[in-house]
Amino acid sequence: MNDLLLSTPDDPASDWRKLVWVLHSDARLVAALGVSILLDRDDCKLSFQSVHRLLKDPSVVAALLQALEDRVGPDVLLPPSRTDLIDEFRQIYGEIDWKVHGRLVHLRNLDIAHLTPEEKTKSVTFDELRTMVEVIVRLTSNLQHLCQTQTAFRADAMNEYRELARKTMTPPGKRNGDGNGR
Repeated sequence: MNDLLLSTPDDPASDWRKLVWVLHSDARLVAALGVSILLDRDDCKLSFQSVHRLLKDPSVVAALLQALEDRVGPDVLLPPSRTDLIDEFRQIYGEIDWKVHGRLVHLRNLDIAHLTPEEKTKSVTFDELRTMVEVIVRLTSNLQHLCQTQTAFRADAMNEYRELARKTMTPPGKRNGDGNGR
């Protein structure tokens, strides 16, 4: 939706642009809330931050590896190994921009939650939010692979859905540049 809004000229007579802008705004808020919640530091809740903290403890890693071996069998010889996946999780986690996260938490706790008329004091750019979402997607995919879960999450779905939204939201006559809306 962002790409569509940026790539099409502002047409005051078009109702579709207003609708896309509202959907885009709502999607940004949901993404901001989701990312901040998934990275919250709370020992009573599961988050990527708590997983990262636990994976620093060698006894937790050993217990996890043993539980995975008991549940799904020995680690396969094909890369990446389970320990490689744990290292990859730590590497991906290290890419988190904690200043952006702090602004997301501020946005969630003050600007969104209270909806005050005062000007927002802290926010994030669309590109910063997209980068944070991409890190969350990679962390999710990594843990899904490590734990061999049966969830339907696919890391490539984000790009697939982005392209589907672009095609769906493009006004008729502007699709594929053929003038026929195809």
